[in-house]
Amino acid sequence: MSKRNTDVQVEADDEIDLEAALDAYLDDDDARVAKIMGPLEACYVTSARDEKIEAQIKRLIKNSRKPRFPNRPPGPGNRKAGVGFAIVGESGSGKTEALQVMLSAHPAFPGYGIEGARCLLVTVLAPAPCTLGVFGNSILEALGYGTIKPLRENEAWKRVRFHLKALGIMFLHIDDIHNVLHQASESEIAKVADTLRNLMISTSWPVQLIISGTDKIVDFTEKDRQLSRRLKFVAFEDIDPKADAEWITEAVEDFAKTAGLKVVFEPEDSLIERLCRAAAFQMGLIFEILLAAIEISVTAKRKVLKRDDFAAAYADRIVQPEDLNMFLSPVWFDLDPSVILKKAEDEEEPATVHKRKVVRKY
Repeated sequence: MSKRNTDVQVEADDEIDLEAALDAYLDDDDARVAKIMGPLEACYVTSARDEKIEAQIKRLIKNSRKPRFPNRPPGPGNRKAGVGFAIVGESGSGKTEALQVMLSAHPAFPGYGIEGARCLLVTVLAPAPCTLGVFGNSILEALGYGTIKPLRENEAWKRVRFHLKALGIMFLHIDDIHNVLHQASESEIAKVADTLRNLMISTSWPVQLIISGTDKIVDFTEKDRQLSRRLKFVAFEDIDPKADAEWITEAVEDFAKTAGLKVVFEPEDSLIERLCRAAAFQMGLIFEILLAAIEISVTAKRKVLKRDDFAAAYADRIVQPEDLNMFLSPVWFDLDPSVILKKAEDEEEPATVHKRKVVRKY
């Protein structure tokens, strides 16, 4: 009797749209804010570094089409060894966003990031700490062949190589590869580097490699000379508050205008300089703080965007006393901007792919 009741309950639950309860909880004001913020959150600001990434992607594509032996028929067993590139920048610089926005709209990779769709390129998040066995199992999971019980190192990588070829995946992007250096021994780090190099130089199925992470990955790649010489680097430099002030100001005004707001601050507020420092001079974090400040003003139904909105947005991120708030402190130029950078690293999550509207380069 009790078993029948349990079965009936399960069947009833299956018919309930549980996510509808989430929508029902949100009110009209939430919908108003979402309607304003949606177009802004869907924007991606292009820059010169996007052109560098595009050039490297094209380099990988061209290499993937080159035969190892020109006088033999092209095919899986007759391709040149893979090459790769590394995107290097601090957390919050926008590495993942830049690459995934480009890949999601790239004509050479239809289906990228869409579950169940076949694509020649797959993105894998390097776990931390990252032994070779853990890494292999993570790649299998990204390929759709994860197991409940982790496989042993050798078996995991044997299956990785098999499934990459079986699925026709010719390009592998490893995000946050600096996690390989977290708590892993020197021998484990060397094994990961060896394995990636072997994927690239495989005679039966060479893979083109994209890696992204902090500047620690430069040391990682240099541990294997063959891996290092096959890679080129795209550096995401820090923002320069003086050299970049003009386009950042223009971006702040454009985003605010789109939200129906007018930017109001005095020159002595040093808003742009404070914003750059608050974001630890990282482009991605600048726009995260900007969007948060705009949402605070929009939620309050104001028509202006002021320094206080930025202060509130920053306070939510650092949970520090007011005298350490970059937008309120009179000695803001002496405050440590790495606080928000460390928080960004702690909050880092597996990247998801979004269709983004690309706005003009400022």
